[in-house]
Amino acid sequence: MRISRKRRVALAVATLGAAIGFTPVQGAVAEDPASPSIGLTVVHDLDLWGPAQELDITLTAPPVSDAYVKLEVRGSQPGLHVTDEAGNPLTLGPATGPYAGSYQEITLGAQDSDGNGIPGIPMTAGVIRLHLSAQYPVSSAIALSALLVDGATGTTLASSRPDPTGLYVWGPDIDTSWYGPDGSPDFSDQVQVVTGAPHAVIERLDTHMNSAGTTPAPVTHTRLVFTAQQLAAAGYSPAQFATAVAVGYSPDTSGFTRLTWNQNPDGSVSADLPAIDWHTRKIIQADQYVSFRVPWGFPAGLLAGALQIYDADGRQYTTQPNTLQVTADIRPASLQAAFYARDRAGELWQYRGETYVSSSAYYYTRRPVGTGWNTYNALTPLSSFKNNGTGDLVGRDHDGVLWYYAGTGNPSAPFAPRARVGGGWNTYNLLTGDGHPDLLARDHDGVLWLYRGTGRVTAPFASRIRIGAGWNTYNLLTGAGDITGDGHPDLLARDHDGVLWLYQGTGSTTTPYKPRIEIGPGWQHYTHITGIGDLLVNGHTDLLATDTNGTLWYYQGTGNPAAPYKARVNIGTGWSGYSTLL
Repeated sequence: MRISRKRRVALAVATLGAAIGFTPVQGAVAEDPASPSIGLTVVHDLDLWGPAQELDITLTAPPVSDAYVKLEVRGSQPGLHVTDEAGNPLTLGPATGPYAGSYQEITLGAQDSDGNGIPGIPMTAGVIRLHLSAQYPVSSAIALSALLVDGATGTTLASSRPDPTGLYVWGPDIDTSWYGPDGSPDFSDQVQVVTGAPHAVIERLDTHMNSAGTTPAPVTHTRLVFTAQQLAAAGYSPAQFATAVAVGYSPDTSGFTRLTWNQNPDGSVSADLPAIDWHTRKIIQADQYVSFRVPWGFPAGLLAGALQIYDADGRQYTTQPNTLQVTADIRPASLQAAFYARDRAGELWQYRGETYVSSSAYYYTRRPVGTGWNTYNALTPLSSFKNNGTGDLVGRDHDGVLWYYAGTGNPSAPFAPRARVGGGWNTYNLLTGDGHPDLLARDHDGVLWLYRGTGRVTAPFASRIRIGAGWNTYNLLTGAGDITGDGHPDLLARDHDGVLWLYQGTGSTTTPYKPRIEIGPGWQHYTHITGIGDLLVNGHTDLLATDTNGTLWYYQGTGNPAAPYKARVNIGTGWSGYSTLL
């Protein structure tokens, strides 16, 4: 027997109203049999944290047998909230059937309200109205589908698939790009920061305010966050990261203001950018710039973080991955040693230390500095030469005149035009710098004199100070830089038996060195021995030596005065063609 239209409406109202608290809106009912169908209509898109909007499920020609409705939501959407017409919340649960795992669902009217042992009730054609609202976290685009299910068999009688209804959830989002070493943008969320780099890496945050127009755009600010777990995975402590990594902010890259890292109770580290007041902006887009600088010595690591957007009430709108790749592969030129060699034709050659840690080389191919350097019978550095073209040099010509070459900071032309210091320097048979930049000079009587550096090119040295006699027991003196790391320049001396000695600096003008410490014998086999800066940038000054076969040997510094160098390493051949190594 056919159930009357009036009877079907009454059953639908009574059963669905009791089960889930809403009333279907009555629609037209076809008197002739027709295939059942179901559709969805999103009345209005959503604003995050904005008011609820209506969703209508339309039933056409439902069966007279018991049935119920499913609302399917693509993906996991914990921030999506659904209520019925009366405002009662409806729970999104795991989907069943072939779409389990990729959908969530709400079941409407599946209760056996008429007591016949079959889920659902005879339904009437019309509209079921729901209300949707969204908070973070939720997708910006959500696919919705509606199903009409036969209560007795569980089979789908009608579906809005395969074309789901799209629900758009609007709020702010961020696009990022960062500028590589060549100044070109890289549109990725992984920022490459090199430890010790002379320039900060700049990341551009392109923030958009997208609105459905249902609520005024909020004032927002962006937060950069690294969780305790992310820091630990990269090998950093919160305090270590917050202290070492400098982060700055600029609205237009004209100048960066340093931001403060917040070390939070949960172990995370975060930095907040200034707020964006969208009410005062003519466009819904705002650029902000963040700079990163990491000192040399900070451990390399891959740190996965996030950019998050909040409003003034602390409500979160979005999050986007933002990975900081810290690499120590490039040694900073301002810290890495360079060295020079003069050939027998009088040409000076520059050797710059190998920049990349991953390379097995120790230095780059030589580059010419200039000719005519055989006019000098003594050449010595006053301070350690660096890859960035710094480091000063003095040369004594055959007439006994001392000339000063100031470092320029330009690796391609590392020395400024020479400045005359003065004559009479042929009274000394040995000159060496100590790296700070002072000059040591030994006269023919074996007395060692100290000339303190003044820092003035026109008068680079103060009056000499007598250190003491007896230094003619040595046939080689070379400034070793600060071997021990105590801030005072040290001196190496080789005696006529080939024993190498270390004189630790004291910083005192009257007694500039502590009693000597024996490094070891066998150093008579070297034709040149010279202290250089930190070739591998490990924090200690190093030593180079060439033997009678023309082999170049590298001694890496340890910082330990009792054993100041590691075992030697062969780093080149063919060096017998040079008359001077410095």
